[in-house]
Amino acid sequence: MIRSNRTPGNLEPLWTATAPSLRFETLDRDIDVDVVVVGAGITGTTLAYLLSKEGYRVALVDSGAVGSGETGRTTAHISAFLDFGYAEIQKMHGAETARAVAASQCEAIDRIESIVAEEKIDCDFRRVDGYLFLYPEDGSKILEKELVGARSAGFEAELLPSGPYPFFETGPTLRVPRQAAFHPMRYLEGLVKAIVRQKGTIFTDTFVERVEPDGVQTRGGFKITANRVVVATHSPIKNVLFFLKESAYRTYATAYRVPKDSVPDVLAWDTDDPYNYVRVHREPTSDYLIVGGRDHKTGQNDDYERPFLELDEWTRARYPMAGEAEYRWSGQVIEPVDSLAFIGRSPYHDSIYIATGYSGNGMTYGTLAAVLLADLIAGKKNAWADIYEPTRKNVRSAMTFLEENLNVVTQFAADRVKKEDLDSPEDLAPGEGGIFRRGPGKAAAFRDETGELSVFSATCTHLGCVVQWNGAEKSFDCPCHGSRFGCDGSVLTGPATRNLKPLDVPAPQ
Repeated sequence: MIRSNRTPGNLEPLWTATAPSLRFETLDRDIDVDVVVVGAGITGTTLAYLLSKEGYRVALVDSGAVGSGETGRTTAHISAFLDFGYAEIQKMHGAETARAVAASQCEAIDRIESIVAEEKIDCDFRRVDGYLFLYPEDGSKILEKELVGARSAGFEAELLPSGPYPFFETGPTLRVPRQAAFHPMRYLEGLVKAIVRQKGTIFTDTFVERVEPDGVQTRGGFKITANRVVVATHSPIKNVLFFLKESAYRTYATAYRVPKDSVPDVLAWDTDDPYNYVRVHREPTSDYLIVGGRDHKTGQNDDYERPFLELDEWTRARYPMAGEAEYRWSGQVIEPVDSLAFIGRSPYHDSIYIATGYSGNGMTYGTLAAVLLADLIAGKKNAWADIYEPTRKNVRSAMTFLEENLNVVTQFAADRVKKEDLDSPEDLAPGEGGIFRRGPGKAAAFRDETGELSVFSATCTHLGCVVQWNGAEKSFDCPCHGSRFGCDGSVLTGPATRNLKPLDVPAPQ
């Protein structure tokens, strides 16, 4: 039975505000299943749906509610046109692989569409066109290159003199037909109803602390024994080295109320770096204009309100009908070094599977990963398995690999000499946090609305980098590999699996 117990945070995504919270029982016993899936976002939930449909005994586990991670924080662009662009993918991996990647992404959209139809899921799924338009300072050669790459990959793309908007001039625009949009949380709601009907088991508010070849161990001390373990936690929590081949970014979104049908129902994004992206969410009497972008590396920002202000300025210069900004939120994007996700068996054990590195295309990649992993678990051949193989090597990505890991080393060193936010935690107002020096190290402090002060080690429990206070999201973020911790020191986002270490509150000065 689904239990609803949603508590809005400081920033609330549109999706979680307009759909029920999907909470189930918390694991309070040892159990035995065929497959345990850790992470109930679009990847894990779709995989649990596919496996339970085939008769597998499946346990789907999440530390929060279903969809409470990155799936609930997406802008839900369902696009087969990957963020890296097919010109870059072809350059990195070759024309044949680029065509296969495009085919796999299109297949993912088709699979979402077929599941919606089969399960009769009321999630406003519809096909829409995608438009890539120029940032004002960019030349049209960028679009010409992308047009060649898109057509070579198999898309029926075309270059148009202008975009779909009558209220501002986009200049030349690349149109990619038959992309899609939906309400992601209502889609997950339909999937979990099917999982329960198919005798699958779902546990929420159940934190997995250890992943082992024969199952997982929870923080509550319970064991889920399984023949197969799937880690679908966005960034793998198993102690593997995938964080060396990926980079974590925060991306921002705002939802504006707009008059019904005042903005064309399309997906749109530009060539800016970081780029801006737009879509419409439809409601019965009005619509929402969802605008996203202003990405930056997680934990590497001095002003977390600025991205929202920049998004608002960009939007109001182009969409005059944009009304009140009713929702705003941010999400985590994991960028792979060679432009493609890592999906398949873990390099450390044949019974463990992972899916990570989705860049900004979580809706298609999550669905594709579920289909691919379901095939691998069933012993079936999958046409895309070699392309997304986690152990693959690509010499063309070596420079990116070195640059990203040099950035980590730089952050590790710089944060130890960087000036702290606070001279003393006594300076904190209610609802605020920060970093201060404590003895030879640094500490993280937060004062709640009642005035109670909490203090933790500022050392990330993943690999020891110093976390940064994120004033917009009210979290402590690691600038090295993207782990995030709540105001109570608890893990919000991996690869860390252990909370920040509590410290004694210092006596007032």
